Amino acid sequence: MIQSEDKRALVQVAHNPIVAFTTLGCPKNEVDTDLMRVAAEAAGYYTREFNSENTTSYDAIVVNTCSFIQEATEASIEAIFDTLALGDVPVVVAGCIVNRYADDLSQEMPEVKAFIKVGDCEALVRILADCLPLKSATPVVRDSLPPRSFEYLRIADGCDRKCSFCTIPSIRGSYTSREPEDILAQAHSLVAAGTRELIVIAQDIGRYGSDLAMPATTATATTSTPLIDLLEQLAAIPHLKRLRLMYLQPEGLTDELLQTMAKHPTIVPYLEIPVQHVAARILKAMGRNPRDVEGFEARLVKARKLMPSLSVRTTLIAGFPGESHQESAQLRNFVERIGFDYVGVFPYSPEEGTRAAKLPDQLDEACRLERAQELRDFADSIGWQRAANRIGDTAEVLIEGYDPVDDVLIGRSSFQTPDIDGIVRVELPDEFKHVNFSSEVEAAADAEDFARKQDILAKYYNRYLRVQFTDAILYDMDAAIVSDSDKDGSEHL
Repeated sequence: MIQSEDKRALVQVAHNPIVAFTTLGCPKNEVDTDLMRVAAEAAGYYTREFNSENTTSYDAIVVNTCSFIQEATEASIEAIFDTLALGDVPVVVAGCIVNRYADDLSQEMPEVKAFIKVGDCEALVRILADCLPLKSATPVVRDSLPPRSFEYLRIADGCDRKCSFCTIPSIRGSYTSREPEDILAQAHSLVAAGTRELIVIAQDIGRYGSDLAMPATTATATTSTPLIDLLEQLAAIPHLKRLRLMYLQPEGLTDELLQTMAKHPTIVPYLEIPVQHVAARILKAMGRNPRDVEGFEARLVKARKLMPSLSVRTTLIAGFPGESHQESAQLRNFVERIGFDYVGVFPYSPEEGTRAAKLPDQLDEACRLERAQELRDFADSIGWQRAANRIGDTAEVLIEGYDPVDDVLIGRSSFQTPDIDGIVRVELPDEFKHVNFSSEVEAAADAEDFARKQDILAKYYNRYLRVQFTDAILYDMDAAIVSDSDKDGSEHL
C-alpha cells in the first residue's frame, strides 16, 4: 500500500507504552474505536492498529467487538482468544459483546483485564492507567502521515425501532442524534486535514434530528427536516469531493431527500437501504411496516429517473420463522424486479433476548442457510451483470492504495463503499511501465527506479483519476486512466 501499514501511526518515545486496537463489525464500530483511540491519546498513551504479525511492541490490546448476530459474536470471541494467546499483554474487551454478555464473559474469560461497554471511553482510560502507569506527560499528537481518503461521520447512534430480530437497541440504546454544530465542526476538520470522502452513518439517517429539542439550523431556511438541512450544509463544505449516505430505512426515501441528492454533485448517487423482506406477513412478524416496503419500488423508480447512475445496496433476511416457500420465492422475485447493485443476504439468526427467537415455526439451521445461499447466489448473478455492464464507461476513481503483486493502483468509484462493494484496479500510467517491480528485491536492484516509482505512487494516493472500465471480475473492476481529475479540475463523481 502507499501509506505505511498503520495509517494512524504516532511519533513515539521509547519508554511510553503502546495500546493496539482491533475492530470487528460495522462502520459504527470503527467510529467507536477511533473515539477510544482519541481518548487514550488525550490521556498520554500511544496507539496503533493491531497487527497479528507484529505483536512484540504492544503493551496492551483493545478488542472492539461486534455481537449483532451469532456469527459476529463467534468471530469476536475468536479474536479475543487470539489476543489472549499472545501471552502477558493485557487485553481489554470493548463494545457490543460486552453489552450483551458481560457477566458470562467475565466468568469464561478471567484472563481479560477488563470489559467495557459501547462508547465508555472514560472506563478505558481508567483501565489503562491501572495496567500501564507509564505514559506521556502531555496528550499524544498523531504524526503527519497522509490522511485517510475517507472517514465515517456518525450523525446519530442507537435505535428506537422495535424489529423483533434485532439486538441493536439493547446494545446501543435509544436513538440519539448529535448536535448539528458538532457534526459540521468535525466534518470541516476532516476535510481540512485532507479527507476526500465523508460517509454519513447512523442506524437510520432518515430519523436524524427527530429527537433534538432545537429546530433545524437556519443556514438553509427552505429545508424542512434536520437531515436535509444538515446535508445541505455538509455538501457545501469547500474541497469536499464526496458525501456518501449509509443506512436509510425504506420510508426515509422521500422526494425531498432525492431532490437534495440530485441537486448536489458532492452527494454520490448511492443508497444503502435495508429492506429485510417483502412478504407482508413476514414484515409484520419482524415488527416492520409492510407499507414502507410496498411504496419502496415506486420511490426507487423515481430515484433512478432523477439519478440515472444511482447504485443501490440492500440487506435481506432469509429463513425467518414461518417463512413459506412462496414467501421465499417472493423475496427472490423482488430482487429480480429491482435489480440491486449489491445485496447482503443473512440467514435468520435466533438471537437471545429477541422476540423473534420465541416465535413458533422456527426453521432449522440447514434450511435457513440453504435459502440464504440460494438468494445470495441469485442476487450476485444480477450484481455481477450490472458490474459488467459498466465496461466501457468512464468514471472518477479515488486512489487509495497500490497492489505490488499485480502492479496496479487500487481505487473506488462512487458506486463502491469501502470494504463491501469491490474495488477498481487501475492500470499503471505509461511512466511506470519500464520499471521492473515484480518484487521488492528485484526493484531494489535498481534503487533509482525503485525510489522514482515510489514517488509516483505517492503522488497518486488520495487523488481522483478519471478512468475507463476495461473489465469486470465479479464486483471488482479493471480500468485504464483517462485523465487526472484533480489536475484538470473536473468533477470528482
